Amino acid sequence: MVFDFSNDSDLPMPYMYRPVLKTKAGEAIALLQLASPDKNRIAPIFQVSETPPATFVKRLAEAWAGRTCFLDGAFNFNLSGTSADFDNTFNALGAAGIPVIPVIEIIAANGYNQAAFSHLNQFGAGLMLKCIPANFATATNYAQQMQIPQDQIDLVIDAGHIAEFDPISFAGYVGHILQSGLPGSQWRSVTLASSAAPKDFGQLSLGTTIVSRVDWLTWRNLPQNARTPIDYADFGISHRDLTEPPGVAMAGATVSVRYTISDNWVMLKGRRTTGVAGIPMGDQFRSHSRTLVARFDFGGLSSCWADERISAIATNPAVSAGGRAQWVEINANRHFNFILSSLSWPVITLLERLSYFESQQFFR
Repeated sequence: MVFDFSNDSDLPMPYMYRPVLKTKAGEAIALLQLASPDKNRIAPIFQVSETPPATFVKRLAEAWAGRTCFLDGAFNFNLSGTSADFDNTFNALGAAGIPVIPVIEIIAANGYNQAAFSHLNQFGAGLMLKCIPANFATATNYAQQMQIPQDQIDLVIDAGHIAEFDPISFAGYVGHILQSGLPGSQWRSVTLASSAAPKDFGQLSLGTTIVSRVDWLTWRNLPQNARTPIDYADFGISHRDLTEPPGVAMAGATVSVRYTISDNWVMLKGRRTTGVAGIPMGDQFRSHSRTLVARFDFGGLSSCWADERISAIATNPAVSAGGRAQWVEINANRHFNFILSSLSWPVITLLERLSYFESQQFFR
């Protein structure tokens, strides 16, 4: 006898992807170019930057109207001492038809958390509670103090920047902490977030360098329970530091690309555009495109807007090679697509299947 459980809400769903992103137009455009089924498996967490660009809300509205996202204003609050940017961005997203949900952080400034709490259920239901492994054990009491049921809270455990860690050992450490507190909990979702992307290309050699995606490898080695799956979050293609580089630093930056492949990034470091050894930006991006297309691990996805753009730039001189802003969109879209294609369904053991069948009275 064959049973169809495709519509059964009690069976585990595919893992969700909750990337922590900047309030930048490039990230929004990268999301816009995802296929609709992929958009259903990603719920971005946006961190309000130092000065949120005016184009962000408009671009995200085009990409994400009717879809859930989360907004975290703790970084901006710490810099400005006020929740104005957070409040304004939150209200603008909601007015644009996005069911945005506020993020509260256990160790954030009390003034910020109060501001975030004031937006509870304004556009999207519930809230996101953010903690770190060291205070994960206090999350249950924190929720009780807010008088918010766990099933209205998305819990995120931020493990920090872990590029230098051994992913297997660190996964065991974090997994032990989580599995000691998750059984019996009723959180709406649980997500492990961490970052491993390099801040810039300064320490890399000219040309191609392969950099391990330790954040992904850690999550992949995490002990999982099919009934309480731990979803995945990274910081996209970016370093977690939200501080904006000074203009002089950007003027002297190399023309470089990071391309997501299995377990790694392909980091292509170019040259500056100025000075004796400078090379025009468009020439470098076209050269990077040709380098990527020639690799054995290029592409491999059933549908990816970024890969199509890279192929067009590499093969068609009439196609613009783009600038830094366009390559943020390309790099991010490739990353999102690759992560979503890599996320699988929680493994259900035979014992768990039998238990489920019995609970539904299939065996009589």
